[in-house]
Order: sequence, then structure tokens, then C-alpha cells
Amino acid sequence: MAPVKWSTVLQKVEQVVAACQAMAATPPGIVPLRVRSAWLVGDVLAGPRDDLDVVAVALAVDQDVAWGTQPQGAGQWLRAARLATAPVSVTWRPAHAVANHAVVRPLRCWDDADGADEAVLAAVRAGTAPALRSAAPTPQERAARLEADLATSLAALRRTSADVVEHRHSPGSPAKRADALADAAAGYLALLDARDARDARDAAGA
Repeated sequence: MAPVKWSTVLQKVEQVVAACQAMAATPPGIVPLRVRSAWLVGDVLAGPRDDLDVVAVALAVDQDVAWGTQPQGAGQWLRAARLATAPVSVTWRPAHAVANHAVVRPLRCWDDADGADEAVLAAVRAGTAPALRSAAPTPQERAARLEADLATSLAALRRTSADVVEHRHSPGSPAKRADALADAAAGYLALLDARDARDARDAAGA
């Protein structure tokens, strides 16, 4: 995907916020998945630039979402929000633990209680968002979060693997179950890589 201008990046940020607000007003009977908050992640928080390919956001839900996977109903939510084909990279996270080794010091731009955080949006436009970001976690906090994510991810890997085995000979397409298994496996391996990289850094610094 080609890089977009900063003005377009800001439009996409506002699109995400507007989409979250619209979906919060959509009855659960139409779109069951409830997004509790939206967080800006990574380079979009660094200030004006014209070399971003996508706007990275984390969407928080009341589910223990394993790393690299999607909660049930995520595809429907993204299509209804018109974000499925937008230049927006969505990471799904549990509402109680949005930040982790990859979602570093995210900045909340919307939640279902108060709506858009206008102060955050103004700071992103002005290039002063870094001043609003939370302090970096301690090494102990990072390690605990990574171990918790690994436990959630391993449970998801076991669950999706068992689902594939149980329904191996069931009628219908197995693609959906296979995709879920592939996502869970990739997420678990990514977390193992993150732990290995951390251990290597610790060993080098010892």
C-alpha cells in the first residue's frame, strides 16, 4: 500500500473514531460485538509525516482476545463500520490489557462511555501526542503482560486445534476453522519470538 499524506492520516483517524461512535449506537441485535475503546498505536503518534502506509489502531473488547486473533463477530463489525477495506491496521485487544510488547504506550482516542477524546485528537493534529502517552511499563510489567498473553494464546491454540479435529469430517467448508487455527498459531509463535528476543537482549546486557 502506498504511503499517504498526513492530512489523509488525520482523516482516517477521524474515520475510526466516527465508526466506533456509530457502531456503539448500533443495537446489539444487529451487530453483537461491542467495542469498548479505540487506541492509536505506533507511528501515527509521532507527529506529522507523509510516509505512513496505514493508521494502526487497537480496538478493545470485553473478551480475552488471543494475540493475532479476532473476537467473534469482528469481521461483521469491521464491514458494518466500513473499516474492512480502509487503510487502517486493526489489532484486537482485551479491554483490561490493551498494551503489550507490540502495542506500546497506546493513546486512547475514543471510548463507549465518553465518546471521542477531543484533547487527544487535537494533540495528534498538532503533533504533540507524545506528551499525552502514558509512561513506559517497567521490565517486570512487560514480562508479566507477555506471560499472560502467552497463556491466553496457548489456550486459544489448543481450543482452535481441538475444534478442527472435532469437525474434521463435518459437512461444510473447513476454511473458517482452519483460518482460526492459523491465526492462533501465528499469534502464539509471534509471542514466543518476542520472549526469545527479550531473553536475548537481557543476556547481552548481563
